Amino acid sequence: MEGKSQTMKEKLFNNLSLKILSVLCAIVLWAIIVNIYDPTTGVTISNVNVELINTGSLTANNYTYEVVEGSKISVYISGPKSVITDIKSSDIIATADLSKISAFASYVDIQVKVVKDGREIDNIEVTPRTTAVKLEIENRVTKEFDIKPIEVGSVNDGYIVTELNCYPNTLRVTGPSSLVESINSVGAQCDLNGLYADYNSTANIVLFDADGNEIENDALVLSRTEVEYKVKVSLKKTVKVKCLGTIGEVRQGYVFKGLELSLEEVTILGEAQAVNQVQEIVIPASEININGCSANKIFTINLSNFVDSAVSFQGGSIVEVTALVTAENSKEISINVKEIQFNNVQNGYKVSVQDRTELYISVVSDYNSLASITSQDIVASVDMTLLTEGVHTVNVSFALPEGYRVSGSYRIKVLVEKEESETTTTETTVS
Repeated sequence: MEGKSQTMKEKLFNNLSLKILSVLCAIVLWAIIVNIYDPTTGVTISNVNVELINTGSLTANNYTYEVVEGSKISVYISGPKSVITDIKSSDIIATADLSKISAFASYVDIQVKVVKDGREIDNIEVTPRTTAVKLEIENRVTKEFDIKPIEVGSVNDGYIVTELNCYPNTLRVTGPSSLVESINSVGAQCDLNGLYADYNSTANIVLFDADGNEIENDALVLSRTEVEYKVKVSLKKTVKVKCLGTIGEVRQGYVFKGLELSLEEVTILGEAQAVNQVQEIVIPASEININGCSANKIFTINLSNFVDSAVSFQGGSIVEVTALVTAENSKEISINVKEIQFNNVQNGYKVSVQDRTELYISVVSDYNSLASITSQDIVASVDMTLLTEGVHTVNVSFALPEGYRVSGSYRIKVLVEKEESETTTTETTVS
C-alpha cells in the first residue's frame, strides 16, 4: 500500500514545471481566443429619453418646472461585443431624481443603467454624454380672468347682434408665474356665421398676450377649455318717422308754420315677424297740442309707444317735434349754424352742430321795420359751460338790435369732441 502511494506522488510531481507551464499557456490561449472572438468594443446610442422621478418634491411645494436641456441624451457603452451588440435604446434607463435637487439649483444629475430582460447588466461601462438635466423652476400661481366673447364670422345681411354673452364668464389659469403674467386677455371664439335667429352653442377658450398673439403652452392648466355662449340676433330695418298733424289753435295774432322733427328716420330691431310689420312710425296728431301757443313749442315723443313691444330701437326711441309758431307781424330769418358762437368751450374740445345746417327763427318788432333786419344783424350763441364730451341738446341765445326780439325758443343738437392733437417736429441743425 505504501509503495502504491509513493508511486502516485511520483507521478503527480513528475514534470511539475512543465504542468504549470501548460496551465499558463491554456489561460493565455483562452484570453487570446476570447479577445479574438468576443473583443471589448463600444457604441454610442442617441435619443435616450431621460425620465424625471420624484417630481412631487417640487410640485408639493407649489413650484413648477420646465426641462430646458437634457430631456434626451446620448450614451456611450463599452464592454464585450457579444453583450453590446444586443443592447437597444429601450434597454437604457436614464433618470433624474428631482428630490435630490439643491435649493435654488437648476441642474439635476442623470443616472444611467442598462437593463436587459429585467436584469441590470453590470459587466459593461455606461457613460452619459450629458451628465445633468437643466430645469427652469418657477413659482406656481393661479389667476382669474374675465372671458370676453369674440365674434367669429358675420350674421346674415340685414341682421345685427344685439346681445352676446358667455356662461360662465370667468376662467382660472394655473401655471408658471411668468407665463401666467404674460396673459393679457381671455376670449371665447363664438361662431356667428350666417345666423338669422337666436342661437346657443359652445366656444373654445383662447389666451392672448398684450400684442394680441395667441398663447399656447402645455404648462398652463385651465379651469375649463370651452364655455357656452348665447347670442341674440335681430332683424335691422330703417323706417321713416312722420307726424299726422296737430290739435288746438295757436294764440290770436300768431301763426302755426309747421312741424320740425329732430329725426326723420330711425333704425328698429327685433324678430323678423315684428319688424316686418313696421313700414313707418306715425305720431298721432293728439301728441302735438299747440292750443294757445305764442312761440315755438317742443314736444318730446317716445316712438316705442307706437310700435309692438317686441320692437326696439338702435340709437334710442326719443324724437323731438318742434311746432313752429310766429307772430303775424314777424319775419322768418335763416341763421347759418356755422355763424353760431359757442362760448365757454373746455380747452382741447371742439363743437359741431349735428341736426341741421340752417336755423330758422322768428323775429318780432313792435315798431321797427322788419324789412331792414337780416341775419347779419343777429348774433346767435350757445353757453357750453360744464358740457363734456358727447351729444347734447342746447338752447340758442340771440342778441338783436334795439327794438327787435326773437319769438319762441330754439334748440340744436351739438357734438362735443376732443380736438385732434398736432405734433410739431422741430429740426435743429448743428454747425
